[in-house]
Amino acid sequence: MNVGSLLTLTPTINFAQRSRADAHVSWGPRTIPDWQFFYVIEGEAELLYNQKRQRIKSGECVLLGPDSPNHLSTITVALFYSVHFHWSHPSPVPVHPAYQIKASSAADLSKQAPIYHMDIPAYGTIALPPWFDVPKLEQLFLRIVNEYQLEQPGYAFVLRALLMELISVLMRHVLDQSLTRKVSKIESALQIMRIHPEQQWTVEQLASLCGYHPIHFTKLFKEEVGRTPKHYLISERMKRAKQMLLGELTLGDIAEQLNYTSIHYFSYQFKKETGLSPSEFRQQGSSLNN
Repeated sequence: MNVGSLLTLTPTINFAQRSRADAHVSWGPRTIPDWQFFYVIEGEAELLYNQKRQRIKSGECVLLGPDSPNHLSTITVALFYSVHFHWSHPSPVPVHPAYQIKASSAADLSKQAPIYHMDIPAYGTIALPPWFDVPKLEQLFLRIVNEYQLEQPGYAFVLRALLMELISVLMRHVLDQSLTRKVSKIESALQIMRIHPEQQWTVEQLASLCGYHPIHFTKLFKEEVGRTPKHYLISERMKRAKQMLLGELTLGDIAEQLNYTSIHYFSYQFKKETGLSPSEFRQQGSSLNN
């Protein structure tokens, strides 16, 4: 199941609380109508979900989706955050999910849960982790709960903004973890494209740097980065172009330094990658500096 693109999400928080529970308190078996973050501040909890038992220790968080039966319980006295939300909803106003939570049977817990994905432009489709440990999240959960409880003017929009920040922090963490695990196999190629994006690197040259056959290299590259070497090189070239556009060089000079034989083709690729023409990007940069 795909929850959408990171750039087009309009998330809504339905419920948020910071709470304490004694040992052996349980919620479920149940099926929730929306999504839930369950973050343990202190103590320890356990999740029975997707045919597995997962302990949730202090500083750890789980992500639960709809139509996926689960059973949450505390192992010790626990302090936690619970946040229910939708990835996208027309209105930012919270709608409490309590009346739509359904009881599930023990047999339902043995069912295979779906894998949820999100599209991240320039990085591909990323699997959402059901369990994670991201230190920056605790302060965001605190701000979300405070905003939810106070209900000050405009609070629904502030909640949406905070949830968007939280989702962004989480997805950056997922990407960082993915790159740390995988990128070593093609690091030489990635590094040379970052340092010299102006060069017309061929797949054969890049594969040779990593010690692979070009066909295997291309397959490995796409699996690990989510893009072809050509598209990754274009992306790095446009990053360099953005830096150069903030300076005094003309468009012709920038195109030439990036090895484009045509200003028109450079402008076409830049707009395709960024959504702005080089001139529009330069104007935005100038206005920010005024």
